[in-house]
Amino acid sequence: MSPPGHKLSDAEGALLHEIAVLARGDGPEVPIKDLELRLEDRGFTDLQTRRALMSLLRRGQVSLSGAIRPVAHTAQRLKEAEKLGFSQAVLPAVATVRPGRRLAMVIGVLALLGAGAGLSRHAWTAPSGKPITVRLLQGNVAQDMKFERAGIDHAMTLYRDMIVAAPADFIMTPETAFPVLLQGIPPDIATSIREFADRTGSHVALGAVGATLTDRGPTDLTNSLFGVTPRDRTLYRYDKHHLVPFGEFVPWGFRWFVDMMHIPLGDFLRGTATPAGFVVRDQRVAFDICYEDLFGEEIAQTLRSMPEPATVLANSTNLAWFGDTIALDQHLQIARMRSLETGRPMLRATNTGTTAIIDAQGRVQARLPAMTTGVLTGTVQPYAGLTPYIRFGNAPALLLALAALGLGLLMTRRAR
Repeated sequence: MSPPGHKLSDAEGALLHEIAVLARGDGPEVPIKDLELRLEDRGFTDLQTRRALMSLLRRGQVSLSGAIRPVAHTAQRLKEAEKLGFSQAVLPAVATVRPGRRLAMVIGVLALLGAGAGLSRHAWTAPSGKPITVRLLQGNVAQDMKFERAGIDHAMTLYRDMIVAAPADFIMTPETAFPVLLQGIPPDIATSIREFADRTGSHVALGAVGATLTDRGPTDLTNSLFGVTPRDRTLYRYDKHHLVPFGEFVPWGFRWFVDMMHIPLGDFLRGTATPAGFVVRDQRVAFDICYEDLFGEEIAQTLRSMPEPATVLANSTNLAWFGDTIALDQHLQIARMRSLETGRPMLRATNTGTTAIIDAQGRVQARLPAMTTGVLTGTVQPYAGLTPYIRFGNAPALLLALAALGLGLLMTRRAR
């Protein structure tokens, strides 16, 4: 029977008739295109057909799953519908989700989307102090020569010259721009950088290999960034702590395999958490190296644990391993996401790309072309404050996902 008080339109009646005929002949599902052609032969337009279909779907008289199917399709129902001539026939609705529950689900999804849109418009962080000037270096040193003697000498001279070319509040090199132990940097290059920093007031972050020197040689190797502060002989040090398996360390239990295959892999020591950022003027910069910025939860935890949370993020990386591929743009997008999550600008100094300045809203202010040698110069506005992601990390998203999974399982059991 039709729902009380509802009379089918001619198009709806014709549509139900054709569904019944086609479903009886071709199976329980009817392609939408077949229905359109059948009703077109009967003088109905595509618009009339689709309006009728939407009306029947809303009332649960038919269901849609890539094709149209009559709900509770049985031969008995079809015979009853044929006796009524299909002008007033209605196939009973046995939907898997009741209309009221379906409406509640839609409202819930819309509420979540609305809450997300509203929260994104709230300014969780605010400008902190005056903008700082930055110079981000991109040497474009080929990976196949990076650790050769000629390549090492070329890289150290290149980056020394790029650093001392002009002053800025903050100057940063890519990851392992100086591909030697810190103690292995030639004195003339190290002295030149130190004198430049003292003379111009520039703060310099340079990538090199950290180590502890012993009588048996260097030990405890680390992938590190060292901060040179003007007129301060103490070096700031950040050691990468989220290492790449087989690239930067040998996982437990695989040493025998590496030794047997004679694979020349790095075996770095995992760095410890840095309690404070690198001070640049009256701001603090939080470092991360290479794909550490893939792990937003770790960056949020670092900011939470700082006595005075950093106001600028800085990523130093070398993606020459990947060549001129989509990995360069992908890593830039990852960095933009970290800016959105933390409400802070992100500075990127890379060997081959993409060197960029990203503002606190995740927008790329400036960038260098990939696979080129250059210096990106600009200004960046530091931001202070704690976003919900800094405070809670991934916990809210995980709780929502678990709640949605539990609700889905509950509804499935009730439907059975």
